[in-house]
Amino acid sequence: MPRPLDFLLTNDDGIHAPGLVALRSAFESRTRTAVAAPASQRSAVGHSITIHHPILCDSVPLGGRRHGFAVDGTPADCVKLALCELLPAPPRFVLSGINFGANLGVNVFYSGTVAAAMEAAFAGIPSFAISLCTKENPRWKDAAVIARKVVEEFAPFVEGTPVCLNVNIPNIPAAKIRGVRIALQAPVAWEDSFHRRQDPRGRTYFWMDGDQVHRKRKGVAPHEVTDIEAVLAGYVSLTPLRLSLTCEDTFRKLAKPRRGR
Repeated sequence: MPRPLDFLLTNDDGIHAPGLVALRSAFESRTRTAVAAPASQRSAVGHSITIHHPILCDSVPLGGRRHGFAVDGTPADCVKLALCELLPAPPRFVLSGINFGANLGVNVFYSGTVAAAMEAAFAGIPSFAISLCTKENPRWKDAAVIARKVVEEFAPFVEGTPVCLNVNIPNIPAAKIRGVRIALQAPVAWEDSFHRRQDPRGRTYFWMDGDQVHRKRKGVAPHEVTDIEAVLAGYVSLTPLRLSLTCEDTFRKLAKPRRGR
């Protein structure tokens, strides 16, 4: 049986995106890796998969003798295809990123970066979804240094466990990072807004915009912190995401015997 790779690398920004280049540079020299990523930008596609047309896949050069698989599909498609067809054996871990932009709070439901990592967890492979929290002037080298340290520290705790660790890195010099906080997923919504415009033919169209809202929480245990709070305080946030979306509190309420039944 072929020896398993250490890491499968993927993302949602495209196979040539600088975040993936930085992630590769942090891991390829000392580990056995493979790359399977979207052929083009596929951000915010969530956990969508391709079922209505064929998925094209090409081997593309990544520098030196390295090649990767450019998949004409979604991030989840990339992981599915890699595990089923492209790799000789499943990897020990899947690393998805480094995403250009935060994936905090409810963003995990929209994120292609997180979806690729969750797809690995569906298949029983532990994964890391890694994001850089900025909209401009990304510090890729610093983020890559931090990403490697986080993976090396926490991979032993999750190896063999079907879980996704969602990692968000502040966009500051690596030396100024205050540490890693194990954080809760912030229970806050994305505050949507739309820019209304007209095209040259007078038709109305919209550009979606918005931002994450941050509100102080009350009655929270001192040791508990959300992913948004951790990043704002200069920490890397690390949130373990599970496969089940069952609301256990509501489940227990609904499962109680009801009068007249």
